[in-house]
Amino acid sequence: MKKKFITLLLVMILVSSFSMSVLANITELNDEVVISPMFTYISMAEAEIFINSSGKATVETYLTGNSKVTSTKATIKLQQYRGGSWTTIKTWDESSNSRILNFSSTYYVSSGYEYRVQSIVTAYSGTQSESTTLTSSSQGY
Repeated sequence: MKKKFITLLLVMILVSSFSMSVLANITELNDEVVISPMFTYISMAEAEIFINSSGKATVETYLTGNSKVTSTKATIKLQQYRGGSWTTIKTWDESSNSRILNFSSTYYVSSGYEYRVQSIVTAYSGTQSESTTLTSSSQGY
């Protein structure tokens, strides 16, 4: 009985380890293990926000598609945490006729709140496309 349990446990560990490596890209970045989903067309995607001491928020979204990607687009939302929920206060739509999209814009925000960026990015390859939603960490001002 004990031998069967140990064997079953080892099999479960092996299966879960294999599944994790198949379903995710595991990379090491500055001594941190970063796990990200594997995509068909999206190679890299990131959303960030930086707010300076004057309330100037810099909103950034990056998207890189693989060599099959012919165009990219993003809907970028600057959101404010108010009254217990996130509310969009500014939206940008950006597109590129290449596999790379680099978006950066600024917007002055009000003090006393938390802010974040949420971006819906899409990579196109012919009639196929792939999308994901990115959410930055929040930053107070």
